[in-house]
Amino acid sequence: MDNEPLKTESEEPSIEELYSQLMNLLPKIVAVFTPSNRSEQEEKFLSGEVRNPQFVYEKLDNGNFDEALTAIQQLGENILRSPDLPPKHRAIYEEFIRSYSQQTKLIRCAQEYHNAESSKDRQAAASAYENLNQEIYGVPDEKTYRSLLGEKLGQIADKKLTGAADELRGELFQMVKFDSDQGAPERFRPSNETVEWMKGVAESLYGNMLKHVPENQANFNPNEVDSIFTEIIEQEFGEAAADWSVSVEKATVINVNLFDKTIAIPDKNMLRSREKVRSLVVHELGVHMLRAVTGGETDVFPLANGLSGYSDAEEGLGVVMEQALRGKFIERGVDHYITAGLAYFDNQDFRGAFEAKWRLSLLSSITAGDQVDDVKIMRAKKIAFTQTLRSFRGTNDLPLFKDLSYYNGSTEVWKYLESIRGDDLQLGLLLAGKVNTSKEHQRAVLESRSV
Repeated sequence: MDNEPLKTESEEPSIEELYSQLMNLLPKIVAVFTPSNRSEQEEKFLSGEVRNPQFVYEKLDNGNFDEALTAIQQLGENILRSPDLPPKHRAIYEEFIRSYSQQTKLIRCAQEYHNAESSKDRQAAASAYENLNQEIYGVPDEKTYRSLLGEKLGQIADKKLTGAADELRGELFQMVKFDSDQGAPERFRPSNETVEWMKGVAESLYGNMLKHVPENQANFNPNEVDSIFTEIIEQEFGEAAADWSVSVEKATVINVNLFDKTIAIPDKNMLRSREKVRSLVVHELGVHMLRAVTGGETDVFPLANGLSGYSDAEEGLGVVMEQALRGKFIERGVDHYITAGLAYFDNQDFRGAFEAKWRLSLLSSITAGDQVDDVKIMRAKKIAFTQTLRSFRGTNDLPLFKDLSYYNGSTEVWKYLESIRGDDLQLGLLLAGKVNTSKEHQRAVLESRSV
């Protein structure tokens, strides 16, 4: 008889193993809400053949989100029951698991909305979707919306326009009910001292990364951006990012995938200026990737993928670091905020928001005496279509407030930096993982340890 090793009970999986399994289950909302028939619907919409586009979402249609939700909850229970979980970290994991369960439920509601066989079921799915959307991403603030829109409208009102441009202005003012007597309330702006401090921080923090962007080249194609990113990861991140990779793929925007540790560069035949590539290095690698890497070096694994409520500060910090590098504050996410406001406060559907958006875009870009032609109009319409799609993706009918994070997040981060100006320790806590500016998230960083 052959000697066989004694069989023992299998060991309980570690928290790291359970967390890794959990990450593999989480649906990525941007990927799930990417339409597979965009080109066809964009053509029909812009030609006026349909009032609102009817996008098809293959990943949404084919996903089993009940199964995913059950698995997420089961793995979450296993993590919370693990004897290896430090009591001080329990609340972090509870909120993290709850947050991703909510995101999965939101996606499931979108699927139910599309599959509803009766108006009652469709309304129930819409109501559940709207509640989760607001719980996860918040809602636009009406004063902020009116202020942002009013400022743009006021600038357009002051222009000396004639002919077709003047006619478009009249149409726009009718659509959004412009009131010239209503002033635009002041909004937060960081002080010059804080912007200057952060300029020095950005130059110091990202100086070595930015050396990889050639000085004697004006524009870069996708493959060249890929090469720059890859070189930075290999030479500046080293072993800490050994599992990360960059590739040129079919995509609409650069996507940093925290779960697969990949960075996708859109394969569109477009050139990016040197200044834009420098901004991308800071935003994509210096914020999105760096905070994932630093968070992943701790024993609090969600610090690598984002504590509950981190997303506004994540996008905000990326925007802030871009602005700090240039030494100039500019409000970001304004167009996304206005689209959300048009839908939420003015009850505009996709078509209604789009018609206001393209006129707003065109009239904001021209000066007195400029002639409006078909080329300029189509360019403005394509920009507006993309922006409106971002705000209605997933259901086609209900606004998604995910992109409020660009405005809200940059405002949150600049306010935080204003309050801690010159305090490198407080700034370091914001860069130590995927966290927001709250004391609870700071505590999570302080109570973590390196692994």
